[in-house]
Amino acid sequence: MDYRYVIVGGGLTAASAIEGIRAHDREGSILMISRENFPPYQRPPLSKEVWFGRTTKEELPVHDDAFYREQRVELALRREAVELDVAKRRVWDDRGIEHGYQKLLLATGGSPRRLNAEGAEIEGVHYFRELEDYLFLERHLDHFEHALVIGGGFIGLELTAALTHAGKHVTLIYQKEYPLANILPRDLGLFVADAYRQRGVEMVSEDAVVGFDEAQGLIHARTASGGVVTTQLVLAGVGIVPETDLAEAAGLDVDHGIVVDDFCRTSDPHVFAAGDVAEYPDLVLGRSRRVEHRDQAVQHGRCAGANMAGAGQRYEHTPFFYSDLFDLGFEAVGDLDSSFTTEAVWREPLRKGVVFYLNGDVVRGVLLWNAWGGVEWARGLIREGRAMTGAERAAAIPALH
Repeated sequence: MDYRYVIVGGGLTAASAIEGIRAHDREGSILMISRENFPPYQRPPLSKEVWFGRTTKEELPVHDDAFYREQRVELALRREAVELDVAKRRVWDDRGIEHGYQKLLLATGGSPRRLNAEGAEIEGVHYFRELEDYLFLERHLDHFEHALVIGGGFIGLELTAALTHAGKHVTLIYQKEYPLANILPRDLGLFVADAYRQRGVEMVSEDAVVGFDEAQGLIHARTASGGVVTTQLVLAGVGIVPETDLAEAAGLDVDHGIVVDDFCRTSDPHVFAAGDVAEYPDLVLGRSRRVEHRDQAVQHGRCAGANMAGAGQRYEHTPFFYSDLFDLGFEAVGDLDSSFTTEAVWREPLRKGVVFYLNGDVVRGVLLWNAWGGVEWARGLIREGRAMTGAERAAAIPALH
């Protein structure tokens, strides 16, 4: 069957693209091909808010079922697009069904990066990204007392906080000196590690799991340093790999993700890409980026959908991201690279304040650490792109709560 719009992917980016299309085209037929078991839902709460009672499973769907009926969107769930012919504008799913399109969006996201460790395929080793992963943990909470979490990034830290809050003993192992080492300045990263230790988490830094053995219902994780962690459950959160296979096989330009221009177009003018999988030109920072956060999924997806419907909108948004780490939390905008010069203005040392990430005297990124309500201000400061003294930066900070 032929459609005006085909969306490959079933996450937040895809849902936002539908909104973008319908803002400019109320009638064009839309097909969404998704390997998910559920219509689009919010992923970030799966490792944060649902564990702490700040949201519920019922609130996870991006839209209710009526939305897709009212917007005349055909949902093809539990399907995977396996072949794309950009010359013929056809895509085939894993049931061999052929779908024609006028415009196609690749919103394929990413899949969890697999552990490079002997025995990593055993039953007790799990990855965390989808709703099914959360539901598995929820069902099995009474079946384990200890979990080993691998990875010192967002997912690893958030899952560790969630499981600890649920009353489990957790060991967190990560390869760097401190968690979020690619983002946080050293003093703040070490502070986070110590805050987790005070919550009862066993923090194992500068080490990695190299192998797993299973015996008598327990998993023994062997580390590069020669240690062994004995546990009942392993959760790995070591990043994602963008799902670019379909695009590569079709001959589209792919680098760190599917390469798009500032109108979300790939190297084929009838094919667009957005969200986690897309490498796009950040017009504010002046470089190509691939961003894996909610705000990017929403805004990039909506812009792609609008442009598929002929809107001609340049993508000029500067996305923000956030995380919750027990009673610590932050929002951040721009280029947060721990190799940059950083300058902190603390209201309460290491617990509440603003960290600037500087290229010379120009602000490239802003970390709002336990300080809320400053995202738009931070965006504006980065967009200005002008050199400022430390005193000027400190004076520019608005009242934050």
